[in-house]
Amino acid sequence: MMTTFRKRGRDEKKSWLLASTLLNAALATAKLTWGWTMGSTLLIADGIHSLSDVFGALLIFLALHFANHRSERFPYGLHKLEDMAAVLGGLGILYAGYKIIHSVFFEEGIRTPGNVWPTVAFILLLVGVQILFYFFELKAAKRLDSPGVEADAVNWLGDIGAGLIVVIGLVAHQYGIPYAQEIAVVFIVLMIVKGAFDVLREGFLSLLDAADTEIYDKVRKIVMSEPDITGIKRLYVRKSGSVYFADIEVKVAELNTAKAHHSIDEVVQRLHRELPSLESVTIHYEPDRPPYLTVVKLLGPDRKTLSREFGRAGWLEIEHWKEGQELLGRKIVQNPALKVTKGKSFRLLAYLLSIHTDRIVIGAEKMDENVRELFDALNIDIKFEKDEL
Repeated sequence: MMTTFRKRGRDEKKSWLLASTLLNAALATAKLTWGWTMGSTLLIADGIHSLSDVFGALLIFLALHFANHRSERFPYGLHKLEDMAAVLGGLGILYAGYKIIHSVFFEEGIRTPGNVWPTVAFILLLVGVQILFYFFELKAAKRLDSPGVEADAVNWLGDIGAGLIVVIGLVAHQYGIPYAQEIAVVFIVLMIVKGAFDVLREGFLSLLDAADTEIYDKVRKIVMSEPDITGIKRLYVRKSGSVYFADIEVKVAELNTAKAHHSIDEVVQRLHRELPSLESVTIHYEPDRPPYLTVVKLLGPDRKTLSREFGRAGWLEIEHWKEGQELLGRKIVQNPALKVTKGKSFRLLAYLLSIHTDRIVIGAEKMDENVRELFDALNIDIKFEKDEL
């Protein structure tokens, strides 16, 4: 279900960018045709500017198309292409701002139609279409969390600004208002620069694998909400395009391997459910063991000699050793398995596991091979009477 959702999101991104490319191409053709017909230099320049945007939108569209490609060389896919395209799109936005400034302040001989009002009405109609598409595409970009779609949406500000400059220039020429066009250029270019800065910032941060504090806190909160997880040793969340990859290492209190796996699976499912932008989650876990070595001697009824029977040992001498053979503490407790009539060995084993036993010292020189294999599987050392601690 989650895979289908992510696939639908990628398809929607490509649909928006394809629609943007086709709309931009249609508007650019309309501007150039009208400009040549009516003899408007400003409109022809705006049409050329729109053509440059077509290539920018097409670039982002192609990046999204290949972003999910995986191979042995690119096991995570090519999602970074979306960030690269966003950066290139942001630079294109800055270049568009420069072209607007250059066309208004440095070019000479601007031709204006004899009757400006049909051209003004035509441009306002196109600007209205652009504004509608801009708001709808920007809303979709936020919902899809796509820097590529957002870059394309912000890029429409350049077209909208250029269109308004054409209108202001034509109207100002008609009424002889001085400096109106220059003032409008400054405001529009400031809007374009702000949009370009936001797009470039997000693109560069993603390319540099900068931490996303908000998504990091959400992932950490979800992981630590699982009762069996006692701590997080490592948590890396990296952004790639519009998706995230999480690499987590946790400590688990549960000694039962099957139950520990179940707890981890629950966390992974919840992460995907509450954070749909997570493309992949990898969780490594290890038992939450105390920072010392626990050695248990199985003693007989006299509390001195080592017992030769595992389940029937009368007393347990429990020692905690710090690394470097420093004794931290010692205590003697009665074998809790003596209280049961059957299954003494399993009851004692369960108790030893609950206190995180690392080594058992016993007096028997021989032990059932199945019991030995069980201790080996649990990573518990067994020392006989003749062995040294």
